[in-house]
Amino acid sequence: MVSMINKQAYIRISLCLFVFYFAWSTSWSFLAIWLADNVGLNSEKIGFVLSINALFALAMKPVCGYIMDKLGLGKHLLVIVTLASVLAAPFFIWVYQPLLGVNLIAGMLVGALYLSFAYLAGVLVFESYADRYSRAWSFEFGRVRMWGSMGWAVASLFAGQLFNLSPHYNFCVTSLACVVLLMLLSMLKTQGDGIDWQAVNAGQKAPVNKTDVKMLFTQSGFWILMLFYGGIIWMMQSAEQQFPRYFVSFFADHKQGNAMLGYMGSVQSAVEFILMFSIPWLINKVGARNGLLLAGFVIGLRLVVSALATHAWMIAIIKPFYGLEMALLLVSIFKYLSLYFDKRLTGTVYMVLGCFNYLGIALINPIAGMLYDRYGFAKTYLVMGIIAWVITLIGIQVLGKGRYGHTSTTPLASQG
Repeated sequence: MVSMINKQAYIRISLCLFVFYFAWSTSWSFLAIWLADNVGLNSEKIGFVLSINALFALAMKPVCGYIMDKLGLGKHLLVIVTLASVLAAPFFIWVYQPLLGVNLIAGMLVGALYLSFAYLAGVLVFESYADRYSRAWSFEFGRVRMWGSMGWAVASLFAGQLFNLSPHYNFCVTSLACVVLLMLLSMLKTQGDGIDWQAVNAGQKAPVNKTDVKMLFTQSGFWILMLFYGGIIWMMQSAEQQFPRYFVSFFADHKQGNAMLGYMGSVQSAVEFILMFSIPWLINKVGARNGLLLAGFVIGLRLVVSALATHAWMIAIIKPFYGLEMALLLVSIFKYLSLYFDKRLTGTVYMVLGCFNYLGIALINPIAGMLYDRYGFAKTYLVMGIIAWVITLIGIQVLGKGRYGHTSTTPLASQG
């Protein structure tokens, strides 16, 4: 039976994820549209902006992961990320947009410095911390992360209409919500009875050090996971970042498209919320490896079907599958890392994976932007979907069969 202390811990960390995702949903969901309609960039330039963001995040994530593993349950990094997010409104309104208009390169660099930390690295900081916190208090990570999905869903209900009035309102909501998040973080319990410290950091007798991190890069299993997980994420996220523009293109009135995009995002996140509750049960049955493979198949399916769509309602039906992809990926990857790698290093490994993901996205985004302008979204998505399927087929043969470092649980070749 779950104790009252554990229930309170669950509620507090869940509220933190709810507010963080609520805050950024209002701004991030419409970033590509804002860059096109309000800043005046074409697909190729937007691709470069997104790539620079990814490259800056690439530099920050390993450092954040290492710090997270050293801090244990310390929430200092969460507070710093949140403080940066509080500045979203003044940054977008008075710094980012004017600078992009005057000097595109300077705007891209300054924007990347801010967004890569406040959101792109910030997401992994919050998710990695939530995984560690969940293990500390003995509850499923997926059932914490699902409240992040709910926060995204709630914000999406009104974000499109708000954006039609003025994007400035969206940015202000992000800042104000993060002020609330600061208050919630101050109440997050990280000391006292009920914490399983061995689950947090495998005990103080074996702290994380640089040698542990270096050893990761000598393990074939680590590289196999990087290439598989990175490959499917590249297709998924590169397509996703300009997907709002593709969806809005089905509408003669872009304001109607913006509103519908918000509603569709709400449905997608609601699906993700429901699945985050139930997917842990499925992954416990089929195994983390099979969960990752299933995610790769679904990513390819969604992109191929989206490419073949001829009406907005077809996109609206298939797009919520993104929620299934996220649930499968997030629950499976943390279980996979816990099974195959030293539990002290899950934060570091997750951040390194995130770095590799953004390296690929940084390389692909300008190419994808060029292809969008030259051949259209549909043909580009078709190619991306097929690539995701090819990576998944390769993963069936190699994922989970490489050499791994020490863990407290010995992985079985036949285990999911």
